[in-house]
Amino acid sequence: MPATYRLDLGNRVVWSRAWGVVTDAELQSHSRALARDPRFAPDFRQLQDLTEVVEPRVTSAGLQALAELNPFGAGARRAVLVATDTMFGLARMHELMRGDSCDALRVLRDRTAALAWLGLPPDWTPPGAAATDPLFDVALTPLHPNEPAAAPSGVRPPRRE
Repeated sequence: MPATYRLDLGNRVVWSRAWGVVTDAELQSHSRALARDPRFAPDFRQLQDLTEVVEPRVTSAGLQALAELNPFGAGARRAVLVATDTMFGLARMHELMRGDSCDALRVLRDRTAALAWLGLPPDWTPPGAAATDPLFDVALTPLHPNEPAAAPSGVRPPRRE
């Protein structure tokens, strides 16, 4: 699964997106990288867009580990946007595994409802793509001849032109 995130610093929002095949390693790499990002704060809101995931390859142990890696804290609202019953079920399982986490997470199927729950306007859009956007994909192949296949954390280094 490729996955990425972008930060809307003005609105204090993390927009996370995954597509294709989802794995435990990629989801966990995403959480670790977000926690290390100096621009991120634990009270940010998050919109996780999982509507383009076509094959979830995640385990209950992987979802539990993901719950333990949660970088969000008190006051954070997080909306997980899904399109399929399978993803809805997996996202709800993750929600329950979080126990008494101090952030609030909801699994939703409707983008407008997710944005409203986060307190964002219905026409909110994430920031545009940048060459420095992190990409989490354990199956990466080199994008350029002089670029490594993947960083040790599973995060692709920024592209060099």
